[in-house]
Amino acid sequence: MTEVHGRKRVEVTAAAVTTIGVIIAVFALLMVGLSNSARAGEALPGDSPAPGASDSSSPSATPDPTASGSTSQIKNVVMLLADDLDWTAFNQVPRLAALKNAGTTLTDFVVTNSLCCPSRTSFMRSQFVHNHRVISNVAETGGGWPKFYARGLQKDCLPTWLQDAGVNTSLFGKYLNGFPIGTPSENYIPPGWDYFETSTSKNQAYEGFNYTLNVNGTLEKYGSAPNEFLNDVLTLDAAQYLSTAQTPFFMLYASYNPHTPFPASPQNTQTHLTDVQPRVPSFNAKGTNEVSWLADLPALTAKRVDNLDNLWRKRLRSAESVADSYDALRAQLQASGKLDETLIIVTSDNGYHAGVHRLSTGKQSAFREDAVVPAVFIGPGIAQGATISKTTSMVDLAPTISDIFQAPTPSFVDGRNLMPLLNGQADAPWRTATLTESLSRTQPGDPDYSRVVPPNFHALRSQQWLYVEYVNREVELYDLVNDPYEMSNIARTTNPAILAQLHAQLDAMKTCTGESCRVADSMPNGTISSPALLVQ
Repeated sequence: MTEVHGRKRVEVTAAAVTTIGVIIAVFALLMVGLSNSARAGEALPGDSPAPGASDSSSPSATPDPTASGSTSQIKNVVMLLADDLDWTAFNQVPRLAALKNAGTTLTDFVVTNSLCCPSRTSFMRSQFVHNHRVISNVAETGGGWPKFYARGLQKDCLPTWLQDAGVNTSLFGKYLNGFPIGTPSENYIPPGWDYFETSTSKNQAYEGFNYTLNVNGTLEKYGSAPNEFLNDVLTLDAAQYLSTAQTPFFMLYASYNPHTPFPASPQNTQTHLTDVQPRVPSFNAKGTNEVSWLADLPALTAKRVDNLDNLWRKRLRSAESVADSYDALRAQLQASGKLDETLIIVTSDNGYHAGVHRLSTGKQSAFREDAVVPAVFIGPGIAQGATISKTTSMVDLAPTISDIFQAPTPSFVDGRNLMPLLNGQADAPWRTATLTESLSRTQPGDPDYSRVVPPNFHALRSQQWLYVEYVNREVELYDLVNDPYEMSNIARTTNPAILAQLHAQLDAMKTCTGESCRVADSMPNGTISSPALLVQ
């Protein structure tokens, strides 16, 4: 590390020495090479790892059908937010897949937008994209940190709500795309954070090396030495912080992994040597009645598929860093006696596709690979090895975390509190569907730029249906019960009454605000009693 008027990391306190010892022990046990055999098929969200997958050595991999303790014991929350971690990759990293046995999995957790900055804004504000208006990653297309900052959203979001309620708040890792463009200085700290550690190097941070950190107001430069890998540095710092964190605390650990270009920590470079992107039914396949943006795509060549498999292995090695962070943070919570009073949330800002529907690589579609992401809750009172299949959303996280800390939320909040579901109240009133929106297209220079993306759209997703309306007036409808891989667009052959009902709900969802969103998301969702398919 090249130091710039910052703290000297060789000068550590006794607590830091203990922390380093814990992490070294964790890495020694858990950062060994893990490699799955190539799989013929992919588990759907929340399923167990595929047969033959390696066992996890995570300390919390033992399933238990009952909850230990009570959610009333939760005094702290640690949220691990990955970057572009889809269910397919999650299930192919054994230590991550094993987390489903350690807690409760939301199997239909839907992002508001499959782009980093709009999704992260929805998390912090509990608002759909049409309400917070951060519609992309960069200012040029209506988004990024500059848009968030210009609208003053940093003054009224989850960290400020919690801080006002007396909660100690900290962030380690990725904040919002483009930060700190437009701020008074490079070492600016947004409101609401008691401790704030993020990269100021913008897209360079995705490389994993040669970056600068804003360490709670002090700039520190890092180079390319193996021990300067970004996720490892952030993990060490976050664990050290946890060793002395005062209850109640909320930590957001926001990894840059496994975002392209998929950097991997040195201890993970020899993992996943034989894995491939699973050959699910939609892989490199043409569907039925495809809309125009998809219909003309050619099949991927054998060479391109081989390249995708090589890329996929890099993604999995990069995703191992998410498991590294989880294991180290959990170990520190246990070592400091805080584990039994801490809720850990593991999730991702959006998903990722590689080869499905003949799409090469990227996100931004309404397909499940991009829009339905891992979400696992682990902690006191949370059932182990349980699943919740009800449709949940990124906008639900902030109200849930606020409720745990008894922090009031503003009236503009669009989401719902997940605690009734996590407490096992299966009959708790809940939504019938939720919303994903794409309101802007990426351009070159955006870290998520892709040449093949759908037109702007609004999409309604429920346990039964995926219903999409594009700006060019084309429509998609998939019956998720009978077509879980979203291959057959039945919009032309479905009972018009069902389409009308779905259109009405989507129309209400895409204009809702605050309380009206909790009315719109509960409207009838294709529940017409007459046969779904027309006679042809």
